[in-house]
Amino acid sequence: MLVITVMVAVNPSHRSVTGVYHKAVQDWMGDKSLYDGFNYHYPPQFALLFAPFHFLPSPVGDVLWRLVCALLLVSGLWRLCEVCAVGDASRAFLWATIASVPLSMPALRNGQANALMAGLFLHAAASVIRKEWGRAVLALVIACAVKELGVVFVLLAVVMYAPLRWRLAAGIAAAVAFPFLFANYSYVIKEYIEAIQHLRACATVTENRFADIGQMARTLGLDLSTAVSQCLRVFAGFGTLAAWWFGGRRVHEPMRGMWLYALVTSYLMVFNPMTEANSYVILAPAMGCWAAWALGDGEKRTAGWVIAGMALSMGLLPNLLRPFFGNSFALFWHPMMAIVFVVIVGAWVFRPSPLDLAANE
Repeated sequence: MLVITVMVAVNPSHRSVTGVYHKAVQDWMGDKSLYDGFNYHYPPQFALLFAPFHFLPSPVGDVLWRLVCALLLVSGLWRLCEVCAVGDASRAFLWATIASVPLSMPALRNGQANALMAGLFLHAAASVIRKEWGRAVLALVIACAVKELGVVFVLLAVVMYAPLRWRLAAGIAAAVAFPFLFANYSYVIKEYIEAIQHLRACATVTENRFADIGQMARTLGLDLSTAVSQCLRVFAGFGTLAAWWFGGRRVHEPMRGMWLYALVTSYLMVFNPMTEANSYVILAPAMGCWAAWALGDGEKRTAGWVIAGMALSMGLLPNLLRPFFGNSFALFWHPMMAIVFVVIVGAWVFRPSPLDLAANE
């Protein structure tokens, strides 16, 4: 992060997406459309969340934005390792960090909001395991304000965690009302309508620059139509819900919360049509935490090394193989590794050991 700080201080606009966020704040202040063009892929609330960094002098705001994202990511990783570790939490945190960092750094370098999402998801997962419902709701509501993708975590979490239901309903209602404090009624309504229209447009994207199931199919010579692609994503959504419903009932905490976390992050990476290679910062900590958990269990240690190796391959191989494959390697490799990861984890969930079943009873 020190190296990134220096790089951003020297040239704030190089390899950075924060220019889009700065423009969004300016557009909001001028009552202009946030969605004029196809660069802003966030709800209206995100422009308000980024505003404090926008008003700081350059490059202080951009540096601080990255540091806040990194702080949330690291603290969330520690909290989840602390509650899920088999044995020494600090050792688990070390292994989780080693496995997670290479895949996380590009998003932190570019200042992408996905790094913030990763940290918020970590805190949400740690909080539901600890039954800290207020913290979980805060993390999930902010996640939904950063990206609409957070709703996947919300919809799955309320299935099993009943105490979250009314709290999340109230929190999301407050988040929806929040923009009305900073702009006139008609402008906010217009932006909400445009946000929905923008989501519809994003759902039909089939460009060869995203690392999702569609790109995997295209790499194998299968060109999925928009209708088939959307049906596949809906079917996978119901499959994810079923896996959470039946798997979550078989295990206790902390494994239940970790299973939810693995399902949410894997589904979002593989079945979001606008998943970029750098978006996998959202999945990286999940792989790191599961790897660290398995490395603490003698029976699962080999699989733990496999997951850690998969995460490291996603962070390191694309750069090593870029001279041969350009950027196309990561677009196929990343979603494939996400699928393998959730299959390995699912095998543990649906064939739990007596120790898993007895945990925290």
